[in-house]
Amino acid sequence: MNIWYILITLSSLVGLLVAKYMRHKLAIFVAGAVPWLGLLGSLLYTEYFVPYQGGGASMWPVALLFGGTAAAVIGVVVFFVARKFIWPIKDAH
Repeated sequence: MNIWYILITLSSLVGLLVAKYMRHKLAIFVAGAVPWLGLLGSLLYTEYFVPYQGGGASMWPVALLFGGTAAAVIGVVVFFVARKFIWPIKDAH
C-alpha cells in the first residue's frame, strides 16, 4: 500500500511543477507522460536489474497498465487544479 502513496505523491509533484514552469500547450501531455514514464522506468529497472527473488510470472505490464494510468491521471488532474486555482494563466487582454 505504501507504493501507492509514493506514486500519488510523485505524480502530484510532477503535475504541480509542470503547471508552475511550463506555459506551452504540450504541458498537459507532459503532466501525464512524465509520471507514466517514471513508473515504466522503475518497473523495468526492478525487472531487469534487480536480482530475481522468485515468485511467479512477471506482472510488470499489468502494473504499468493500472499504475501508469493512475499516475498519468493524477498528474493531469493536479495540473488542471493547479492551473485553475494556484497559478492561473493571465489573459493578454
